[in-house]
Amino acid sequence: LLQVWPDAAKEKKRCGCPPLHAACHNRALPLEVMTLLVNNWLSYKENRTNEAIMSSQTHTARCTEHVEVLFSHLFALCNSDTLTHPPKEIMDYFIRIQLCNGVTLVLDRHPTLMSPVTETMGLDTKVMADFLSTVGRCCRLTTMWGVLCNEQDLLEGV
Repeated sequence: LLQVWPDAAKEKKRCGCPPLHAACHNRALPLEVMTLLVNNWLSYKENRTNEAIMSSQTHTARCTEHVEVLFSHLFALCNSDTLTHPPKEIMDYFIRIQLCNGVTLVLDRHPTLMSPVTETMGLDTKVMADFLSTVGRCCRLTTMWGVLCNEQDLLEGV
């Protein structure tokens, strides 16, 4: 459905809740499906605010353990809870579950993790073009600038 109609993640039910909140109540949904929904939901700027992310908190009480872990990492970003989940740990977790928009959210909120990205994230230079494209679409301009400043060898010969 998200491939055919990506904006479906923005639609609200009659009660005013987005599909992500309704999906949280379905314990049968595997982590992969929730990751896809969260990733799509985070692709919209209005959903990347603390208020929007924290609005999901009341809906996650009945989630599976794996989905609760996903949301606990998101909530830790909003609460600046670096004791429970340090930003590097959050970013590593989002990379592991392939939550690309979660990674860019961490980079936006913790720009110090960008120095240099290839070392911090362990990215191979072959995937840097995709990474830079994602950062360019999802992050603030200052985040993109920070990545480029720390990865000057990528611009060599340009």
